[in-house]
Amino acid sequence: VAKDTPGQVIEAGDQDFEAKVIERSMQVPVLVDFWAPWCGPCKVIGPVLEKLSKQWPGRFELVKVNMDESPMLAQVLRIQSIPAVKLFINGHIQDEFVGAYPEPEVVRFLEHNLPSEKVEDAVQGLRLWQMGDNAGALRVFKQVLANEPKNAAALIGLGHCQMDEGDVDGAKEAVAKVNEADLEKLTDRQTLEKLLSVLRSRILLNEAGQPPEGKAGPLDEQLGAACQAALTGQFERALEPLLTIVRTDRKFRDDIARKAMLAVFDLMPLDSPLRTSYRQKLSNLLFA
Repeated sequence: VAKDTPGQVIEAGDQDFEAKVIERSMQVPVLVDFWAPWCGPCKVIGPVLEKLSKQWPGRFELVKVNMDESPMLAQVLRIQSIPAVKLFINGHIQDEFVGAYPEPEVVRFLEHNLPSEKVEDAVQGLRLWQMGDNAGALRVFKQVLANEPKNAAALIGLGHCQMDEGDVDGAKEAVAKVNEADLEKLTDRQTLEKLLSVLRSRILLNEAGQPPEGKAGPLDEQLGAACQAALTGQFERALEPLLTIVRTDRKFRDDIARKAMLAVFDLMPLDSPLRTSYRQKLSNLLFA
């Protein structure tokens, strides 16, 4: 099995392409070489891809598809010329090229499109953070970022750790450095996009809950208490006062109560009945 033997070349065709490429690319990037025995350039690019799959173990899996034996794939993927090389990540084509690229060009193609070598370390750090080991997670994120300052997964994790420690400015700085295009390369993309969204919501709620300069009024106090409740997981105690503020004064602090409600929804499980109920209440209020 490919995942047990890094660098092994896998063959696929019309019958098993879905399992060996589409589904597998949800776990690891899959580079597909569409070739044919009679194709001269295919005999040039094939050994290059096989060599790189052995030199970059675990970074991607190489799958070869004989186009003479896979007419359906040729039609579905609109392959008109071979060799055609396509990189699949998260079930979709991340990038592709046609022709016998020289090895340095193929290396540049892979470096541009594949997740960094440190992404697994960053994901391990996120697991530590989710288990409550902030100190251990921070060590991992800082080690990753020392080598790769723009590692998106590590920046997101660092931001959450900083929020846990009350360092809102540090968390905002981490978020600002995240290049969301890098998340497209990651098989954990949806999880990381959600964690980034939650981090932004935690920052918004923290800042919204701070009293304004000068004298704070009753709505400011109500807002502050609601945001604090949300940040400590007391969602119902947060949502009802926020909905009341929206009902009382939509323009209060640039519609902050509505924005805060959306941030609270972001922190809640998607299947939460409370979330569904208050989304409907907010919608009814806004569009009545």
